Amino acid sequence: MNLSLKVKLTISYVLLSLFLVTSLLFASNYLLEKKFQTYVINTQDKKNQDIVYLVTDEFGKNGEFPSESMLRNLGNTALAQGLVLMVSDTKDNQIFCMSTLDSRICDNMLDSMRSNMARIYPNFKGEYVEKHYDVIKNNVKVATVTLGYYGPYFYNDEDVQFIKVLNRVFITVGMLFLIIAAVFGFYMANRMSRPIKKVIDKTRQIEEGNYTERLTFSSGTIELNQLIQSVNRLADSLQRQQHSKKQMAKDYAHEFRTPLASLQSNLEAMIDGVLETTPERLESCRTEILRLTRMLSDIDKIVKIENESLLLDKTKFDLQDLVHQVVLNFQPELDSLKLQLKVSTKSCEIYADKDKIVQVIINLLSNAIKYTDEGGDIQITANRYLDKAELIVSDTGEGIAQEELPNIFEHLYRADKSRSRNTGGSGIGLSVVKAIVDAHNGHIEVKTQLGKGSSFIITLPQ
Repeated sequence: MNLSLKVKLTISYVLLSLFLVTSLLFASNYLLEKKFQTYVINTQDKKNQDIVYLVTDEFGKNGEFPSESMLRNLGNTALAQGLVLMVSDTKDNQIFCMSTLDSRICDNMLDSMRSNMARIYPNFKGEYVEKHYDVIKNNVKVATVTLGYYGPYFYNDEDVQFIKVLNRVFITVGMLFLIIAAVFGFYMANRMSRPIKKVIDKTRQIEEGNYTERLTFSSGTIELNQLIQSVNRLADSLQRQQHSKKQMAKDYAHEFRTPLASLQSNLEAMIDGVLETTPERLESCRTEILRLTRMLSDIDKIVKIENESLLLDKTKFDLQDLVHQVVLNFQPELDSLKLQLKVSTKSCEIYADKDKIVQVIINLLSNAIKYTDEGGDIQITANRYLDKAELIVSDTGEGIAQEELPNIFEHLYRADKSRSRNTGGSGIGLSVVKAIVDAHNGHIEVKTQLGKGSSFIITLPQ
């Protein structure tokens, strides 16, 4: 059965409180009961002593026995306190016995005690007991007083009434605490579940495509605050992705529109006879088709790089050797543009996909060459840094404006808007670089200053 968090928390509070209150009541009741039993036993001993004192006081100075009427009065006094009085001489001859004089009253009294104890303690093992006390006059024993009662202890009517009141108090207190626990539990459960419900509502909005609003409240719980921050970051990420997809679709449409329009106009003109079908015009159409093919190839490259199922063919190789191999292929272009390339590398073995890392170096070096004016400098550094490999490609080109930095790794984005596809590339080079670096669990960082150049710093795990 599925229950809400509020209900589960409330039930948990109530059950915990029920356990604690019940345990406390049982412990308190047990301790009080033990104390009360001790009190009753001590009181019983005091009653016995008082009766013995009264009987002793009625004996003569020389040990003369009290009259029968006096002993009867003392016997009635003892009965009122739940005791059966018996008096014997020094030879154990019974002189007086209250149960002999009035056995019905004595039996009724003992039965009443037995029923009281059985009502309170069904398994109570009580029985009739007798205690003997010496009667001393002038330091001489003159008689023996025997007191019979229901033992080892018994509760009279007042004691039974006191226990009933005490139990009612315990039950009332327990119920009161349970009600308080239920109210407090509901309050705390509602307080904890309210922010979670808001987070759930927000995630549903995100599910429906609403990424604009954010959770602005905070909770007194660390985990809930972390959840709120995570949902806000998720909304930010999805909003950026949504914007990126829209921008990407817009950019792709723009990139395809120009060659398609050129093809359409030329072909229609040749079909209508407006333009003569010449090899030059056909070659122009072929050139546009090749441009479209390259663009599709670029898009396919991005899809392959960013595909979650991308498999890296990792091997061990020296990053220093790889850099020198790539630089050799660019040397003619560097010489024609009169660019100075400085390579500063140290031996650094890494475990990565060699072909993908070559593509990273090629893309970064190509960008550096495109954006560095004639006579400028380019530097490539490869080094080991703790347990990571660091690759830096720097140039003294035109640099990148700070407002452009968040977008340079997006598809088809070119920081210099004046550059066309022919002069500025497809605009996917850096997005490919970032995708490859991310696939290797690496990190890419850009340091740039407008008019002074840029540095792309790549860190890869060795």
